[in-house]
Amino acid sequence: MAAIISGKLVKLGAGQNALGGTELLAERLIKGTKKELFKNINIIFNRPEFYEKYMADSKNVFYFQDLPNDKMYKKLFETEMINKFSHFVFNSFYQKEVFCNRFNFNDKTISVIKNSITPIEVNQKKYDGKINLIYHTTPHRGLALLAHCFPNIIAKNDKVNLKVFSSLKIYGWDDKDIVFEPLYKKLKNMKNVEYFSNVSNDKIRAELINSHIFSYPNIWPETSCLAAIEAMSAKNLIVLPNLAALRETGSKSKFLYNFKNNIKDHIETFYKQLTLAIQFVEKQSDDYYSHLNELKIYADKYHNLKDFLQKWEKVLSKV
Repeated sequence: MAAIISGKLVKLGAGQNALGGTELLAERLIKGTKKELFKNINIIFNRPEFYEKYMADSKNVFYFQDLPNDKMYKKLFETEMINKFSHFVFNSFYQKEVFCNRFNFNDKTISVIKNSITPIEVNQKKYDGKINLIYHTTPHRGLALLAHCFPNIIAKNDKVNLKVFSSLKIYGWDDKDIVFEPLYKKLKNMKNVEYFSNVSNDKIRAELINSHIFSYPNIWPETSCLAAIEAMSAKNLIVLPNLAALRETGSKSKFLYNFKNNIKDHIETFYKQLTLAIQFVEKQSDDYYSHLNELKIYADKYHNLKDFLQKWEKVLSKV
């Protein structure tokens, strides 16, 4: 649970040790914005009831990170707490749409400020005959599907390698992470796979420079996807379904596929798309490099940290 209280990051509740995307965005916002703009302003990311004691004497902005089916929003919109906020910020147009369809924002001031990154510096993508896949988000978003089909991938092409950086420990959820230990063990014992728990964002960015495909059979509806954005910025192909906001985030990908509710169908569809992506890398065609450039330009332009900060400064100056 995170909030920016008068320019300082405050984390309360179960997520006090979290170092996920929300915390990254909060730190980028604090570091890149003029301190005076935060004076007497609170930016609440989630669980507003945790931060109610800070709200009375300040102007409050709600910065949505989740989807409207989360039970905290029913409580927020059905109580007087909603009136304590003067501005509402969404991180994607998809998120704005689903919230506006669920709750009444007719008399509310709202903005869309897309999640942002610092562009990753990479020139020509290196290729030595080996194809490097990467999965660098939490396990409940589809890691089991990737683990299921990867042996079939390397059975046909043993030059494909996979690095996995995944753990719920990034949210401080050590107890919940125990459920995924059998999956982690499976990956550790799998040929051509290297498994790592959560690592720093700097480490991920360095790994993305040397990977070729962000392999993401996502099953968890998202409001945006920083992992996919950074992968595109580092000139990775992205293979992912059009589930929730991924349709928006991954709109430029040649390997965006229709989400399947049935797990078996989803695995088969993902496997086919991943195979096509691997073959695309192998061809090393002009079309391949053109597509990498297209993905990078899109990520760096529409999810640029400078633009993110400028939009936030406008919000903060008018609250």
